[in-house]
Amino acid sequence: MIGAPRRYPATSMRISGLRTSGLRISGLRISGPAAARHSRLRALLVVLAAVLCISVAATSPLVASAASQDEPVTRKILGETSPDNAPGQSYTLQEITIQPGAKLPEHFHEGTQVAYVSSGVLTYDIVSGSATVTRAGEEPRKVAGPATVKLRKGDGLIETVSLVHFGSNRGTKPVVLVVTALLRAGAPLATPVGEGATGSTPMQLRSRLQSQARTLYQAGAGGSVTYGWNRLTGPATVDGQEVAIEMLGNVDYVSGTGQFFGFVTFTFIDGSTIGTRMQGEATASADTTNASFRSTLGVVGGTGRYATTTGTGTFIGERRATLGGDVDATFDLQLSN
Repeated sequence: MIGAPRRYPATSMRISGLRTSGLRISGLRISGPAAARHSRLRALLVVLAAVLCISVAATSPLVASAASQDEPVTRKILGETSPDNAPGQSYTLQEITIQPGAKLPEHFHEGTQVAYVSSGVLTYDIVSGSATVTRAGEEPRKVAGPATVKLRKGDGLIETVSLVHFGSNRGTKPVVLVVTALLRAGAPLATPVGEGATGSTPMQLRSRLQSQARTLYQAGAGGSVTYGWNRLTGPATVDGQEVAIEMLGNVDYVSGTGQFFGFVTFTFIDGSTIGTRMQGEATASADTTNASFRSTLGVVGGTGRYATTTGTGTFIGERRATLGGDVDATFDLQLSN
């Protein structure tokens, strides 16, 4: 569910400056030995639940997506707000119950999510990207997909927008999760993608993208930090017709590994376009010469025959050269009109 950004290492987490209906939480910190960090994570979620419930109770009734225990998956909204210190973002606290035998569709989250297993055993599948897993008495560790992990009571997860995943309950007792999410305002709590995007039309595009212009800066000890932007273009073919691809990417890397974000535009032979928002993670080889890329895509709009198109997708890429070299790219889109 989450990959820790470079500025917030997996060994600590700070939540500060959250404002909800006049109430403010600041300076809460989870750090120190693994056992202490684990217990404080649980305490933090309890505090957030209490504060957000007080805030929402004063302004709106409790929201629940499903009230019946017969539903395979229920989602109860415990609190939500638009933080003053995160413009354009929505902050939500929720409780998710997964009944035995139930499985969630493949999806991603348009932001960062922290989850805590309150009861049961969750089978957690990472399709692509990576999640940070926390367990009692252990150091947090990053797990890269494809992978399957078992999460039990007391375990936790950190997820980022570049992570495609799903959970299921293969046990005999309900799985209960307490989840906090900081998402793009207006985004759904979970965005279906891949096999989870039912009722949509798939479109796959393959291309070799070449850098046309870029401005990259290096900083830090030995120039290990790289940040800046890169514009790449390349051709693809869909149904025998050429499609032009343009990627506008911003990067924030340490030793070639880190976050990237930006936009990808697909222009078809009749002039119609599909524009997508991209957020992902690059992983460099040990010598930093090669890199792999994984990101999620969300359609922001289109023109012509795609003017009303919505959808999601993924981008997978490989660069077998230094930063700025060609990228072999595969885009898998799930589109709806």
